[in-house]
Amino acid sequence: QLVGEGLQPRVMLDYSGTLLHGLHRVGLHDVFENLRTITCEPRYRRCVEWLGSAWGHPVAPSTPVQDYRLHVRAWQHFFAGLFGLEALGRVKGFSPAEMALPNHPDVCYAFVKTLKDCGYRWVIVQEHTVEQAADGAPLAYPHQPHRLVARNSRGETLSLTAIIKTQ
Repeated sequence: QLVGEGLQPRVMLDYSGTLLHGLHRVGLHDVFENLRTITCEPRYRRCVEWLGSAWGHPVAPSTPVQDYRLHVRAWQHFFAGLFGLEALGRVKGFSPAEMALPNHPDVCYAFVKTLKDCGYRWVIVQEHTVEQAADGAPLAYPHQPHRLVARNSRGETLSLTAIIKTQ
């Protein structure tokens, strides 16, 4: 309706795989027709940004890294089945369950590697979970994109853009 009125609404959608599956399984076809419309029709693409998610609710710090990767891939597979590979290709951001980041260097590195390997360009994180690398201070400019740097115990480094969800 808003697009029809000449406005440019913006919304981010974050549905876990189990939520999408559950809605589909109970037969909410009208919901999926609406989601398909705003996801697949070109006139709505600027209005809707899907965030990648995981299948269930795996919390990255406490889920084995190989299982976490399977959760992310399962979500992508189901999403592509619902909306197509072209729509999946437009999903560039990722929302981890509880916005939890692993604090163990090797687990954090594997987390970032999983997201990058799955095609994600950025991750959304909570403001209180990140700090400046130089001195551990809170972020001076939380409304700007930051770089999440993960360094494992072998000294390998990966980075990903981090968008900060502020209070």
